[in-house]
Amino acid sequence: MANELHVDAAGLRSAANSSTAVAAGLTSTATSNPTSSQPSAAGVAAMNAALTSAQSRQSQRITGQAGDLTTGSGRYDTTDSDGRDAISGTVSV
Repeated sequence: MANELHVDAAGLRSAANSSTAVAAGLTSTATSNPTSSQPSAAGVAAMNAALTSAQSRQSQRITGQAGDLTTGSGRYDTTDSDGRDAISGTVSV
């Protein structure tokens, strides 16, 4: 076959675990807002809120993709073993 599909279910699970760690890292960073009464303090606080929101959205997205990778690896393993069992049941060597 010219375009063979090669899937490494362990690699998918490893990528999922790495992605989960990245997602956790995005939400574990704490920001502190300035306590100054300067006008720029409000701008810094607004920027911190925007960054925290973006980090949260990205973390949720990465977490979802990690879940999809885990699901995909499980389904691949199931399909692969079902195919192997079907071939073993019909082919005698």
